Amino acid sequence: MRTKISNCYGWERPEIMHKYSVMWCSRLNFISKEQEFLTRMLKEKVFLIMDSDLTAKAEKLIEQLDHLKKEAISLLRQVNLHRNGLRILFDKVTHEEDWDYKHAHRKLMIKMHEFDSKNQALKKEIFRTITTAIKHQKQKRLSL
Repeated sequence: MRTKISNCYGWERPEIMHKYSVMWCSRLNFISKEQEFLTRMLKEKVFLIMDSDLTAKAEKLIEQLDHLKKEAISLLRQVNLHRNGLRILFDKVTHEEDWDYKHAHRKLMIKMHEFDSKNQALKKEIFRTITTAIKHQKQKRLSL
């Protein structure tokens, strides 16, 4: 039985790196649409947020979403350029270019992980804020 020798950096074959790049593009496109939804949700629930004195926090979250969206667009451009440069590994021009591309892939992998972590933390904070506002609204209704 043969065992597969795998590299934790995702450098096994150009096909696998291409697969990662395609998945990153898809993920970033989804995150972009998700951020638009979250921004709309924060702006539409503003009447609940204003009643619960969370307006400043909601505005801060909207600013963070805008910043993260710009970062997603920049990252998407980088991933697309990286994906288009995959031909270097198929052409096998020089070993140095091959290594540079793989090193760039590793850096991109780290950036994607960091971006995803920031995005997840921001989403949790947004949902906590909206949940708090809704709870405050329900308590206000019950007290009347």
